[in-house]
Amino acid sequence: MLGCFLFSDEDVFKKIKVLSGGEKSRVALAKTLISEANFLLLDEPTNHLDFISENILIQALQQYKGSFVVVSHNRHFISQVANKIWYIEGKQIKEYPGTFEEYDYWRKNVAAPAQEVGPTKEKPAPKPKPKKTDDSGKRRKALEQQLKAVEEKIDSLEQGKAGLEKEMATPGAFGDYEKLKALQGEFNGITRQLNEANAKWGQLAEEIDSLG
Repeated sequence: MLGCFLFSDEDVFKKIKVLSGGEKSRVALAKTLISEANFLLLDEPTNHLDFISENILIQALQQYKGSFVVVSHNRHFISQVANKIWYIEGKQIKEYPGTFEEYDYWRKNVAAPAQEVGPTKEKPAPKPKPKKTDDSGKRRKALEQQLKAVEEKIDSLEQGKAGLEKEMATPGAFGDYEKLKALQGEFNGITRQLNEANAKWGQLAEEIDSLG
């Protein structure tokens, strides 16, 4: 099991206190997977994993006999392990009873069009605009623009990460150590950028929410 999570030779005898954050995460996952727990709660479990370790975790969860809840921004990971999606809309947790691909298709092709052509509601009379400059409104608009830009960056990074994952899974990459090493470096770099972008998204979302 340790070998599956990239610990070999003398590494298996290291004390936990000398391990890096990523190494500690991998040990924690390995320990969790060999436990007899029938329920797992995993918060961003792929953050410190490389491509190979991530796929080992995917395979382990696919064979897991219990139930688990995963919080993750990693679409590839979610698409491989989830059979029910909980998402937040209108400050409420809602459920979609299917895989991530099914949920994504439904969201883009069923839910969104239905909202656009739904029954029209009588619009309330417009409230008089305040004469004074609404600094809070300007701040909110600026934050929403930043949030949109971060969302576009996240989409771009996720597409790039998915492309690298597919390339790393090809026989040509597995058979060429130098190529796989270079791809792994790119993968780690884009994963770091994605984690930073997701953290920025969370920060902006909290600021917008605080404005009411």
